[in-house]
Amino acid sequence: MVTIPTARDVAYADPRSGRIANAGPTPMVGAALADAGQAVVQASYSLLELAEREKVDVANDRSNAVSTSLTRFLADEEQRFLKAREESSESGIGFTRQFMEGHQQRANDFAKANFEGLTQDAQTTYLNNILARGNVLYEKADDYERQAKGAYYDRTTNTNLDSYRTQIKNNAANFEDLKRQGLEAINSANMPEPWKAARRQQWEADATESKWRWKFQQDPAAALSQMRAPVGGRVGRAYQRLIAKGWAAHQAAGIVGNLQAESGSGLNTQARNAGDGSDGSDSIGIAQWNGKRAQALKAFAASQGTDWHDFNTQIDFIDHELRTSERAAGENLARSRSAEEAAAAFTGYERPAGWSASNARGAHNWTGRRDNALRIAGENPQAEDADLDKIPYERRDQLASWGETEHSQQVTQQRATSKDNYNELIASEPDTVRESVILADTTLESSDKADLVKTLRIAQQESGGVNAMIGALASGKVDVDSFDGDQTRIADKTYDKLFAAAEDAVKQKAITSEFVARTGYIPKRVQAEIRKGVASTDPATFAAAMSKADALEPLAPVSFGAFEGGAQAREKLGVFRHLVVDLGLGGEEAATRILAASDPLMVANREVLKTKAARFIKYLSVSDVTSSFDQGWLFSAPGAGIVPQQPNGLLTEYREIAEEKFYEYGGDAAAAKAAALTDLKRRWNVSNVSGSPNLMRMPPELHYPAIGDSFDYLREDAMKTASDYAAKLGRKVENVAILASDKTRADIEGKRPPRYRLFYQYTSGGQTKFSEVFGPPWGVDAATFKQYSDKLGKLSMAERARQDAASDAVRAGDAAATRALEETVGPDWMKARAAEAARELGRSQSETIRKRPLETPAKPTFDPEKLPVTFGHAMNDAMWSDDAAD
Repeated sequence: MVTIPTARDVAYADPRSGRIANAGPTPMVGAALADAGQAVVQASYSLLELAEREKVDVANDRSNAVSTSLTRFLADEEQRFLKAREESSESGIGFTRQFMEGHQQRANDFAKANFEGLTQDAQTTYLNNILARGNVLYEKADDYERQAKGAYYDRTTNTNLDSYRTQIKNNAANFEDLKRQGLEAINSANMPEPWKAARRQQWEADATESKWRWKFQQDPAAALSQMRAPVGGRVGRAYQRLIAKGWAAHQAAGIVGNLQAESGSGLNTQARNAGDGSDGSDSIGIAQWNGKRAQALKAFAASQGTDWHDFNTQIDFIDHELRTSERAAGENLARSRSAEEAAAAFTGYERPAGWSASNARGAHNWTGRRDNALRIAGENPQAEDADLDKIPYERRDQLASWGETEHSQQVTQQRATSKDNYNELIASEPDTVRESVILADTTLESSDKADLVKTLRIAQQESGGVNAMIGALASGKVDVDSFDGDQTRIADKTYDKLFAAAEDAVKQKAITSEFVARTGYIPKRVQAEIRKGVASTDPATFAAAMSKADALEPLAPVSFGAFEGGAQAREKLGVFRHLVVDLGLGGEEAATRILAASDPLMVANREVLKTKAARFIKYLSVSDVTSSFDQGWLFSAPGAGIVPQQPNGLLTEYREIAEEKFYEYGGDAAAAKAAALTDLKRRWNVSNVSGSPNLMRMPPELHYPAIGDSFDYLREDAMKTASDYAAKLGRKVENVAILASDKTRADIEGKRPPRYRLFYQYTSGGQTKFSEVFGPPWGVDAATFKQYSDKLGKLSMAERARQDAASDAVRAGDAAATRALEETVGPDWMKARAAEAARELGRSQSETIRKRPLETPAKPTFDPEKLPVTFGHAMNDAMWSDDAAD
């Protein structure tokens, strides 16, 4: 019998021969071993392979079993949480700790029972799953405990507080005493201090709201005025506080009038205008401080031991700056002798857009600042109820809205009674009724006053009609019926009188717009101007008439259509708007095209060429336009966009322009096509926001600055904006596209960074789809631009570092080549080969470095050493504590 050696019995006798030899004493295997030959080797390798495969299969089976058990364990923990929540105490106190202690113990037991025999990677994976679910359970437990405790504490204190609220609403004479009792009830409750602090703050607001409701019952108008905080509210507080600090009354009025223009009529201390500062910082507070001045405000508040949002602190900071860092503005203010002069002087403190030391009245919203100051100086407002500051700003708005609704219902009854009384008196004794009395009656609404005034005018046979209309216009809107000859006659006379009193063309234009807006009627003088302009063949005159019609038609659409020539003007206005808004033509350019289209010869020419024109434009294509932008053989022609709206809009505009050019050039198709393409290239250009060159109107690359000779940041920001939006819909953005809109044109004309409609491409169900990002238009503001600029600066530094490293590698190769020539033993050709190998190695390393992606390590948003100890940390420590001990 011959024994065939196994893998344990054989080994390679000589690595160079490849022959197999016995591992122990050489047995006499004779001819049988020789005959086995290669089959023995194959059998040995097969057994080893099977053993390895079996080992892997056993490990995988074990891992799969643990995975199944872990899934079941985590599901069971969710059920235990729900059951524990149902069985918890009414107060919920200690629920989180009790549940998480049990969960941690069960997790430890599961790990010790199941993790043995697993690879380190598998153990880490399963442990992370347990830790992640533990943190989720911790958040759920903590949230439940907070809610349960909150509801419990509310029940224990609300009974007493509700009683105090009711007493204050019924009679706020004892407000301070009742408020104190409420605070005592809170302090005596079995509550943690953080809860007490929050409840005290809420009680202060609730008690003040109850007092205000009591005041509303006594005098609704006064209570609403105080809650809305116009003159007499926070305005009064600021005004009186500044006077107390030594500023004259008119100077205080000038300051507060400016503050209203900055932060609203209510002087909102939390007003914030993001990115408004010249350095990209936010403008904050009642004076809209930004940059270093905003930092100074916060430092000032800290030095006073107050929050920078505090109203008195912000007023005191203004006084502080006027006497220190803004002394120049303070000295100018001190020299002022009227509220208007003071308002102008204080613009030097605010320095809004348009302001200069030589032209303070050129400041943005100067008229509003001046008017605010004059009104405040005339009313000498007193400070509001300081307790109202306890009510959050948003809640004050809600209360004011509620109060206005309630008050409106009360006034409606008074209004009906007053209106009936006036009608009876006008019908019986019209000469005893005065229009001023009607207009001054606070129980009547504007529509009631207009109706009564109309009736009174007819009854008094239009006596004093013009002056009456002027008085009515000063008080509000007065509707004029364009089809009523009596009304339009008085309206025309009124307009003529107001127009004649205007000092210059600017004021005349303002009077016209205001008159039409308030009356809904276009005076005959204006009708004639529009009619004359529409009939003119001069492009400038026609464009001026169309611009006036464009401004007035939305204000008085009925009157516009009613006057002679109005229908014709409206028809041409539609075309004018299309050419200016949709095609981007200038006013006179659009007027020229409209006039040319109405020329008899052109009309006749169009009729002759209409059939040829239709055939001509039928074969025009988007590729005509894109190929006209071809920059040569080194560059491919741009595309027409990735979303359907882009090529469709381009083709529509191309065909419309080409058709007009076809008529203009007498049917010369080649000339018309060339002219149309030239025209398009004035308004369309190339953008790379979609990742490749595409045509669009008003591309952002023409209106945003480059960063490092590149506009790549525009695409990066558009992709990020679209990705953030699409992620909420479960979509992955593959590409983006932008379209110009009316807002884009308005931004460009206003010298602002233009905004665009933003679209994105994604795949759904195997199909490529497009959707729009709904929300504010996309654009890059100053703060975002600065972030990209800073980022590029860091990339530039990284690029320089990469180039330096690459150069070092080449130099190292050269040095190694020199050493090889000196140290290599052998003939010259051998030395040369060694030197060239060293240089090649240096060049190869250099090329590898140059191709390496730039690394820009992100600044950590937190300090890992200062992370709070969460359940996950504690769980991790507990799981590995035994290993640490071993």
